[in-house]
Amino acid sequence: MRFHNSDKVSVHRAGVQCHSERSEESLKAFRTRGFFVAPLTVGLLRMTGKNRPYEWTLAGIVLIVCFVLLGGCLGKGTQKDTRFYLLEPVYSMSSNEEGASTEGEGVMLAIGPVRVREYLSRPEIVTRTRENKIVLHDFHSWGEPLDRNFTVVLGANLANLLSTHRIVFFPWRRRPNFDYQITVDVMRFEGDLGGDASLVAHYYIWSKGESEGEARRIGIWKSSFNRQAPDDSFKALVATMSELVGDLSREIAEKIKDASQ
Repeated sequence: MRFHNSDKVSVHRAGVQCHSERSEESLKAFRTRGFFVAPLTVGLLRMTGKNRPYEWTLAGIVLIVCFVLLGGCLGKGTQKDTRFYLLEPVYSMSSNEEGASTEGEGVMLAIGPVRVREYLSRPEIVTRTRENKIVLHDFHSWGEPLDRNFTVVLGANLANLLSTHRIVFFPWRRRPNFDYQITVDVMRFEGDLGGDASLVAHYYIWSKGESEGEARRIGIWKSSFNRQAPDDSFKALVATMSELVGDLSREIAEKIKDASQ
């Protein structure tokens, strides 16, 4: 049997029409099932301008991600650096200046434990306003735990005031054979930038007992010291707080001198 060209064209058109009708049926079936996008085969057959909104949406998402990443990189460059501070011994103090040396040089001192209030036992420097409100400064911190820094500075001051290098610091592995032990409870230790700084502390002094390992408490005292910071910088505040530890050290040295006599 032979077909004319017109017959071939009509058959071809019928096949295309049939395929098109199946595609439309498949698209309608997916839409009725809740699918928003037609099957991949239908999408490939119909690459028209209808897909452009999806392309613009994808491009918009990529741009948003790029801007977020770029903003994060720029933010890191502008972030403030944290500054760290330490209390320092008052090296100008000496036993000759204060006349607080004990009888017989080289007394054995055990310094600690020094305990600070919980609100002070944190990395950030704490200031107190006139309204009795405390402020934690995220970008101005102590270089080491405040109780340890306080202990070392107190020991260095007492070494100068009592002319001794025989000092041990808490914690110790074995109880030292000390002549005097100083323990301190820091109740308040902060200041206002450009204002007053204050130190309130209870301290105990123990002396060596008659038998080995025995300690005898000489006394317990409460002291309060205040100083004016020279300016409103953190450097000035920490320097003023170091002077306050020096004031406490002088008083403790006097007590040890009296006990030794």
